[in-house]
Amino acid sequence: MGNQDGYNYSDKRKGYKFWIIIGVILLLLAVTNPSKDDYAKWVVHSSIEESSNEWVNAGISLLGGPVIQGITTQKNLVFASIFKMDIGIETTSVLGFGKRFFIRLP
Repeated sequence: MGNQDGYNYSDKRKGYKFWIIIGVILLLLAVTNPSKDDYAKWVVHSSIEESSNEWVNAGISLLGGPVIQGITTQKNLVFASIFKMDIGIETTSVLGFGKRFFIRLP
């Protein structure tokens, strides 16, 4: 009775559930898309973790955030962002999504 022309009602419900789940995931990614400030904080924190010199750590903590924000550009892709940092002749690009930074791009 629920099967007309080879189409089952339960298949239709599964399709709706799939799109609702995809919509929720995309909404969460859009809401948690990292900002330029989030990126600067991540770079400062990562730099401090890698350094073993207390004076360098103090300098990074004090000046790192504003300097990083000044040399960083953000390309907002709604669900993710690409952050590009130009330091002299060296360029670093990072993909961030979900308030995290995962992939360093060439």
